[in-house]
Amino acid sequence: MNNTEAEFKQADDALHWSEMAFDLDLEGLARQLAMNCVVKSYSENNLRLVFLPELEVILKPDIELQIKQAIESKLGVSLNIDFSSQQLLGCETPQQADVRKQEQHRQQVIQSIRQDSTVVELNKFFGAELIEDSVRKRL
Repeated sequence: MNNTEAEFKQADDALHWSEMAFDLDLEGLARQLAMNCVVKSYSENNLRLVFLPELEVILKPDIELQIKQAIESKLGVSLNIDFSSQQLLGCETPQQADVRKQEQHRQQVIQSIRQDSTVVELNKFFGAELIEDSVRKRL
């Protein structure tokens, strides 16, 4: 499986990591690393998180500790956490899942706009076209 295929395979783990990672009280580099990890294994209070090799530069003891404390606080248990890099993750990271969900929502909005009666009429009578790249979420 290559990275492109991995981007589309949704994570399936006991911790529901793709959702939990967003709820951790983390900021900065700790949040970025957590959002780009996947659960390799979780059993008997041992958690193994893996990430792509290019993120090794941000894995420092203080970052590990911040992530460990945030997960322990969220789960209410003490954990042994092992961080390691791996060339292929096998499933999408929380960050990739979020990007995928945003794009799916964007495509649904585009379809809704295309089917709107006013848009259909504008297209029919004036040749108006929807510029898909202009469809963005308001901040």
